[in-house]
Amino acid sequence: MIAIIGAMEEEVRAILALTSAYEKKVIHGIDFYEATLTERKVVIMKCGVAKCAAAISTTILLENYQIDGAINIGTAGGLEESQEVLDVVIGTHVCNYDLDVPGWDKQIDNPKVAYKADERFVQLAQAIIGDDPHVHVGLVATGDTFVHEPWQIERIKNAYPQALCAEMEGSAIAQACQHFNKPFVIIRSLSDVCAHGNSVISFEEYIEKASARSAMWCQQLVSQL
Repeated sequence: MIAIIGAMEEEVRAILALTSAYEKKVIHGIDFYEATLTERKVVIMKCGVAKCAAAISTTILLENYQIDGAINIGTAGGLEESQEVLDVVIGTHVCNYDLDVPGWDKQIDNPKVAYKADERFVQLAQAIIGDDPHVHVGLVATGDTFVHEPWQIERIKNAYPQALCAEMEGSAIAQACQHFNKPFVIIRSLSDVCAHGNSVISFEEYIEKASARSAMWCQQLVSQL
């Protein structure tokens, strides 16, 4: 069984629309959808906003379902000048950019501050998504703040120069998966590009397009895992 974790209701609905059948279960206030996608059993969940909610919901998921791995989809703000809205970031690693403990090196190979995605999951995601839209592969930065100001971008880039995007749930999901020894991959569509303040489409138009694409990618990825 593969877990698919969405950040928004629209993303969960788009995935459910591709399932042949599903059953909703509520565990400790979290909605889980047990479904069949490309003849594979999946469980679909909305993780909630920010790290604490994502950590709680993912832990409940992992304690109640014997999964073979997790796919986390969602939205992020791009941190590179070269990026555009609707570009995609596939995370090889995900870090807590707002975690600051004296003596802890802010390096992506430091397991106290960053978590490594499963290489096979990353490679399959790259093969499925391809190069259109533009795909960026590397570090996803997670924090409990909506990033939209230049000083916020500078803070993240000073700590993690290789960070490609900023979002609010990925590291918590990754840390929970790592604790339970479950492989994962983080995939983020860019709703805006913080580095140059570019948002060429409305958020309503963006979320419809991004959700449909993410659902299709999840379907293809599940079929190969």
